[in-house]
Amino acid sequence: AMVESHLKPNQVAYNALLSACGRAGTWQKALEVYGSMKRAGISPSAQAFTALISACARKQEWARAQELFKEMGRERVRPNAIVCTALIGAYSRAGRLDKALDVIRAMRAGKVTPTRVTYNLLISACVKNHEMDRALIVFDIMAAAQTHPDVVTYSSLMSGYAKRQEWRKALQIFRHMKEQKHQPNVVAYSALCSAYTAAKQWRKAEELELEMLDDGIQHTLISYTSLIGAYAYGGEWAKALQRLDAMQDLDMKPDVFTYNRVIRALRKAGEPDKAMEIFSRMTEASVEPDAITYDSLAQDPFEVHDQPLAQRIPRGQFDADLSMIDALPHDDADGTYSIVVAAAEAGSDDDEEDVEGATPKASSRAYRI
Repeated sequence: AMVESHLKPNQVAYNALLSACGRAGTWQKALEVYGSMKRAGISPSAQAFTALISACARKQEWARAQELFKEMGRERVRPNAIVCTALIGAYSRAGRLDKALDVIRAMRAGKVTPTRVTYNLLISACVKNHEMDRALIVFDIMAAAQTHPDVVTYSSLMSGYAKRQEWRKALQIFRHMKEQKHQPNVVAYSALCSAYTAAKQWRKAEELELEMLDDGIQHTLISYTSLIGAYAYGGEWAKALQRLDAMQDLDMKPDVFTYNRVIRALRKAGEPDKAMEIFSRMTEASVEPDAITYDSLAQDPFEVHDQPLAQRIPRGQFDADLSMIDALPHDDADGTYSIVVAAAEAGSDDDEEDVEGATPKASSRAYRI
C-alpha cells in the first residue's frame, strides 16, 4: 500500500516489520529489513535491535545476536532491559549460559535494571542446563534487588529440583510460593508433580492432584501425563493404565509422551504383551512413535540417571547482597561482559520506548521436564 501511494516507510513501519521477523525467527529477512532501514537514513531504535536479536535467538544464532548488540553501541543506542533480556535469550537458547550470566552482570555495571522477566529467563536457562546452584544464586540476587518472584520463577526452581530428584525441596518452594500469596497455576502443579515423579512418590502426586482440583484448577494434557508418569516411575502400571483409559471421559487425547510413560511402566513390570497392546492403540490413534517408544518396547526401560549434586537448602530470608553476582563463574575472553557495558555507556540517554509485546507473558500452558 505504501509503494502504491509513494509513501516511504518510517521508523514505526520498519519496527513493525522487524517485530514480525522477530516473532517468526526469520533472522535473514530481519537483517534485510535492517539494511533497507539504514539505506533509507532511518536511525534504528532499541525496539528495532530487540526485534533483530529476538529473530536471531529463535534460530540459535547467538553470534549474530551478539554482533547486533555491538552494532547498538556503534549506533549510540543505549540498551534497555528489554534488549538485554533478548540477548540473554539468544545465549540461553544456544546453551551459552556463561555468556547469559555475563549479560546480567554487565547490566548492573551499565546501570541497566534487570526486570522480573530477565531474572526468570536466566533462572530457566540455568535449570535447563542442570546448573541449579547458579539458578539459586540468581534467585537470591533477584530478591536482593527487590524484584519479587512470581509463579514462573517458582515453577522454574521446582523444575530444577525435579531434575535433581529432590522432591522435598521442590515442595518447600511450592509452600513458600503459597505463603507469599502467589496462586499456583497448572504449570506450578505440573512442576511439583514432576518432582514427585522423579522420586517415585506417586502417592504424593495423587495428593497434589486433589489439592490442585480443590484450588479450582483443571488438568491439562501435560499435567495429566505428569500424573501418569508418577505411576509409571513408581511401578504402579495398573494405575497408569487406568488413568490412560479415563482420558477419553475427560475429553483428552493422549500424545506420544503419555503413551511412552504407560508403555515403559508395562515393560518394567514384565508385561510385554500389554505394552504391545498400548503400542497398537497408539498407532491406531495416529500418534507417531518416537525413539523412546521403540526403546521402551525393545528392552527394560531406563531409569533416571541424574547424578545427585551438592545439597543446598534454598535461602528463605533473602539476605543476599547484589555483590553476589560477582561470584557467578564467568569468562570474558570473548568480551561479552565488555560489550554490554560499552553499549550501555556509549548509548544516548533518550527515553526508553514502551515496546508493545516486548515483555514476555507467563505461558498458561504447562511444560515438560
